[in-house]
This record gives sequence, structure tokens and C-alpha cells, in this order.
Amino acid sequence: VAIALAAIEEVDKVHFIAHIKNLPDDVLKSAEMALFCKRPEEALNILLQNKRIYRAIKMNIRLHRWTDALELGLKHQTHVDTVLAYRQRHLQQMNHVETNEQFKQWAAQVEVDWVTVKQKIAMEKEAEVRNAQGGA
Repeated sequence: VAIALAAIEEVDKVHFIAHIKNLPDDVLKSAEMALFCKRPEEALNILLQNKRIYRAIKMNIRLHRWTDALELGLKHQTHVDTVLAYRQRHLQQMNHVETNEQFKQWAAQVEVDWVTVKQKIAMEKEAEVRNAQGGA
């Protein structure tokens, strides 16, 4: 597949397939393939059914579904700071100010520290690798 896509100059798709191949387990691969096939709801359902909350939040962020990402974080009481951090960075890159009242409210209540966010993400990814290798 990758060779065929490269031949028709679909380099971005070749890179995405390489990304999928490097994921640590079949749950993540299935979700990313669903996303690749333009089925984002299916992709999110795969992640949520398998309790991959961080990955579902991150997928919503990647899709710019900011409110969905925040709601997932709040519902599962995890990675709210991650959502806020990525949202703030996105707005800064776009030279925009926050206009969403829900994000304003949570930004006032939750401290955003990129060091902590990156540590939490690293812990999530390490746990995925351990679980894929049969550890607990």
C-alpha cells in the first residue's frame, strides 16, 4: 500500500501509514486506520471502548474538536490540563484569543504546565507499550 501511495505521490498518506505501523498495539492501529478511512466516530469509539481516554482526547484535539476533547477530559477526570495546554498553544499560533466561555472558565481553574502535561503523556505512552508487551 505504501509503495502504491508513494507512486501516486501521496506522501502524506505514506507517512501516516508508517505512523500507524509504529503504534504499540492493535487497538491504536485499528483506531488510526478508521481515522485514515475517514471514519472519525468509529475511531473514537474504538478508543473509548478500550478505555484509551488519553488517545481519544488527543484524537479530538487533532481533529480540532476542542469541546469534545474537554468534555472527555472532564467526564473521565483526566487530561483537562492537556486539552487546555494544546488549546492555548493553538490559539497563540493562530494569533487568536479565547472566546469560548467554557474554556475560559476551566483555564481560570486549572493550572497549565507543559512539563506536567508532557510527563503525563509520556506515562500514558509508556503504559501502552508495557501493555502491548504483555506487562501490567
